[in-house]
Parts: sequence; C-alpha cells; structure tokens
Amino acid sequence: MDVSKLTENVKGKIAGASELLGGLKDDAKEKFINYVNGLGDILPVVAETGYRLKGIDMEMSIPPGVDMHFEKFKNVSKENIDKILEANKDKDLLRSLVKALVAADEFHNRLKIGGLKLTDLSVNLSIPPKVTIKFVKEKD
Repeated sequence: MDVSKLTENVKGKIAGASELLGGLKDDAKEKFINYVNGLGDILPVVAETGYRLKGIDMEMSIPPGVDMHFEKFKNVSKENIDKILEANKDKDLLRSLVKALVAADEFHNRLKIGGLKLTDLSVNLSIPPKVTIKFVKEKD
C-alpha cells in the first residue's frame, strides 16, 4: 500500500473514531489528529533511510496511541542516515522514529537466534516510545 493511501486510511479512521475520543478535551483531540496527519509528511523521508511502512494500528483509548509497523527494505549507511536526519533536524517525530528504527535494527543485528529472521519493526508512539522486533522461523 502506498503512503498516500495509508495516510488517507488513517485520516478516515481518525475522523470516524472521534466519538471514541470524547473523553479527551477538544485541544487534546486536535493535537492527536494533527500528530497522526503529520505522519504522512514524514513517511517518505523515513523510507529514504531504508524502512518502509507496512501498516498502522490505532489505539482509540485514553490516551490514544499509534503502532507503526515497518520493514527494512534496503541498507542505508549510517552516514547517509545522519545526512537525512540533519536535513530534517526540525522534525522531531521523524528524528525519533528513525532513531528508534535504527537502534532496533542494530540490536537485532547483534542477536544470534538461530533459524529466526527479522520480519517487522514496530514503533508504538507512546511516552516513552516502545519498539517491538518481530522474528519468524526461517523456512528449512
């Protein structure tokens, strides 16, 4: 699914679930909606670092949450990632997201779990952010 379709899908989920966020103050709801809508602006830049968005899970709760699922589709050098982050130093969410993905990927590379391969990196945009690394058994 391309980023624009995913962004529109997320916007639709947000709009349709506004009743569920009734317990939040109006300004908090707007901040969350703007936050999620802003993801569409940074996802193409995240892809430049080698990580492609596979899907988003929305938590309609108080507080609301967002789980973003990524796959690593190409290797990008640390120097190039640093250049991308420097060029986007004003985008805190982008920087946090890419740093979390890179840290999880580096952690994964140090693990020696025989027969398992990395399939998914998930970032939960909560405070503090949480990263989940998913492995599956390689086919024999």
